[in-house]
Amino acid sequence: MIRILLLALLAVMVTLKSHAALSVSPERVSNGGVALLRWQGEPLSFGVIRFREQIIYLYPDAAGAIALIPVGLDVPAGAYRLPAALVDRQGRTTFAEIPLQIVVAQRPVERLSLPEEMVTPAAEDLARIERESRLLGRVYALRSPRHWADFMRPVNDPVNSIFGKRRILNGKPKAPHSGTDFRSAAGTPVRALSDGRVAFVGDLFYTGKTVVVDHGEGLISLYAHLSETLVTEGMSLAAGTALGKVGSTGRSTGAHLHLTVRLLGERIDPMALLALFEE
Repeated sequence: MIRILLLALLAVMVTLKSHAALSVSPERVSNGGVALLRWQGEPLSFGVIRFREQIIYLYPDAAGAIALIPVGLDVPAGAYRLPAALVDRQGRTTFAEIPLQIVVAQRPVERLSLPEEMVTPAAEDLARIERESRLLGRVYALRSPRHWADFMRPVNDPVNSIFGKRRILNGKPKAPHSGTDFRSAAGTPVRALSDGRVAFVGDLFYTGKTVVVDHGEGLISLYAHLSETLVTEGMSLAAGTALGKVGSTGRSTGAHLHLTVRLLGERIDPMALLALFEE
């Protein structure tokens, strides 16, 4: 019922002018990217924006209020209008509309030849893969209170496989690369992307020794192929806390860190998220 009322409220805003205190950065975002929405003005008691029928809430920060807007890999290019409703602590309502331009990124295609067992799982592994997929689906659906604030790279090493790259393995097209790979040596400490709570620690078929951190408001980070984990489920972490060490467990051909980020269920580019908070 609340969602229906919010959609009805936002539906009447399409003719309203933008408010100078509400801004989005960047104004031009690639599919698979993320945008940062900021409100700078009177403190809010409530703020909400709609993007492609998804309701996104604004949350207080030092300058006013803030929200992250995920742009999924399947979002078509085009000019979008994002209607918003903002209610201050005196009950006054501001209606706003923010433009956002979506472009389709041209990402590379990687062709690899691997042992067939690295490409096609054995029949006896399929039940495990399905079970673990459901488990991660439940974690990605978490909507806990916001923890995230500042962001930092999980390792200082260079990227060697970008987000969204399409892979053809042994001639078979695979899903786009779901995260970012860092060229890190085995044993390198892996740091938490931002403040959060450990939502999962375990050994999974594809990602090996894995840690998943819930940063709140639908922002989830996953650290894969670790040689060892240094945290337990339920632990609270500050940005930069070591949570494991780089390894090559699971379906991996060599030591590296694979980082996946989900925002409100959408796969987004971890490097695009980090770029929003670089000074």
